[in-house]
Parts: sequence; structure tokens; C-alpha cells
Amino acid sequence: MASGPLFVFDLDNTLYPPHVHLWKVVDSRIERYVQEKLDVDPQTAGRVRKDFLREFGTTLRGLMHHHGVSPDEYLEFVHDVPISEIVPPRPELTVMLSSLPGRRVVFTNGSECYARRVLLALGVSDLMDGIYGIEFMEYVAKPSPYPYGKLLRANGVNAEDSLFCEDLRENLFPARELGMFTVWVGGGEEGFPAHAVIEDVCDLPRILPRFLDNGNGIARKD
Repeated sequence: MASGPLFVFDLDNTLYPPHVHLWKVVDSRIERYVQEKLDVDPQTAGRVRKDFLREFGTTLRGLMHHHGVSPDEYLEFVHDVPISEIVPPRPELTVMLSSLPGRRVVFTNGSECYARRVLLALGVSDLMDGIYGIEFMEYVAKPSPYPYGKLLRANGVNAEDSLFCEDLRENLFPARELGMFTVWVGGGEEGFPAHAVIEDVCDLPRILPRFLDNGNGIARKD
């Protein structure tokens, strides 16, 4: 197993705050794609997406399963947004990430290319040791347990030596059940599935001792 802790970060609305409306722009592109691909009105597209999200976790997976949609075509369309015009640099994020005593990776249901563009706009692309997007997940997205286990295996780390920051509560459940230390960014009250809640990801150092002081991040020899 690798030595030192692994810090895992969701991307959208986690590494940047929700008032940066990038995800809303992407979401509108997803809505438009469904309307055009299935030739349906906005109301029907909304119902289809809701059904797909409930059954598959992502709109893409539902479109692939039911309509044979090419994931590359879909991702290229929905991520065709002017990221550099929407996402400002975050110097405070650079400071926070630089202070972490371990490896840092992004774990996102978006594409790897999209994640790289967002990290570049934020000014932190050189601070990430890995990017694990929907392609790595084999299009089986969070909150399915499968990509979480694959992520840990790819990094050679035990779950208890990993910390996961995420803005969506439902995506914390598999991480918590595996044994990862879970941080709900912008969330509500602490309690299952979140070990800790912070308003902004840059507040992570405030709760970091709760993760490290319990021996997390220390390589085990089993």
C-alpha cells in the first residue's frame, strides 16, 4: 500500500463554490442534448433525465443504455462551455491544496478533459496528482460503489487512509461505507454519511486534525 493519506476531491460545486455557475451552464447543455437527441419537449426531457438519474445515477448512462448514445459525443457536447470565462482563479484553493500532507486527486462524474480545463481555470492543475473522470469509472458514475473501490485500488491506498470532499450528500454514502473519511462541502448537519461538514473546500484544514489525529493516512503493512 502507498504511504501517506490520499485526498480525494469532487470537482463541480466542490473545488469552486456554487455561486460560480459553471455547473448550471453544463446542466443546461445536458438538458438541450436530451431534447435534441430524443426530439422531445423540455418537460419530457426533464422527466427522462429524472428517471435516468434515479435508475443509472447519470443522464449519460441512461442514454447509453436505452438509446445507444456515444459517450464521447455526449461529453463533447455538454462540456462545450467557455470555462475560462466562467471560473475565476482561486488563490486560496492553491494555498489550501499546497498545505495538504499527501496526494491529491480529482474524482468526478465529468470527463477527464473537462476536469483538466476546470483545474486550469482555477489555477491548480499542477497541484493534482491524478484525475479520475467518468471514463476511468467505465461510465458507472458516483454514487455507484464500483468507481470508489476502483479509485482506491488504482492509488494503492486503504479506504481509512483516504479523505473525500464532495458537495452531494448521496455521493458520500459509498465512501463512508468503505471506510473513507467523508467531508460534506456546503452541507447541512454532521452525521452519517458525513464525518465533517465545511462551508467551503478551502476550510478543509480546520477539520483536518480529526482525520489525521486518528492515525488516518498512516500506511498499514497488511
